[in-house]
Amino acid sequence: MTTLPPRVQELAERVARTHGVDVLELALRRQGRSRVLSVVLDSEDGVDADIVERVTKELSLELDEADPLPGSYVLEVTTPGLDRPLETGRDFRRQRGHEVEILREASAEQPRSQLRGVVAAADDQAVTLEVGGSQVRVPLSDVVRGKVVLPW
Repeated sequence: MTTLPPRVQELAERVARTHGVDVLELALRRQGRSRVLSVVLDSEDGVDADIVERVTKELSLELDEADPLPGSYVLEVTTPGLDRPLETGRDFRRQRGHEVEILREASAEQPRSQLRGVVAAADDQAVTLEVGGSQVRVPLSDVVRGKVVLPW
């Protein structure tokens, strides 16, 4: 991956904010002989295709006008996808109300275990799942892996 000029980040974040979404990832990478500027968008309410399209068009115009990247590249604007791992409080907050599965690290009190439940709350220290009618708080430091349970 290539280091991006700060102006690229500024433009991407400004355009995303105007559409009520966040830039989750921003990277310039090689794909074959081409360079791809990849922008991953997300929000707590999700991101629909119309927003991706509007951000793509507006960001493309802004980048063309400001010209912060020398040479040619392809602009790719996407969302994280359902199979993206859940790692931070922010990741879990965005799944509030959805079913997730967590692999929890072993501790002195319990062996490594798997939990499956609906995200009730999350902050920067822990995620709280609704599991079988009760709430279970799991410190993020104990989460080995988290993922969304797909409905199919």
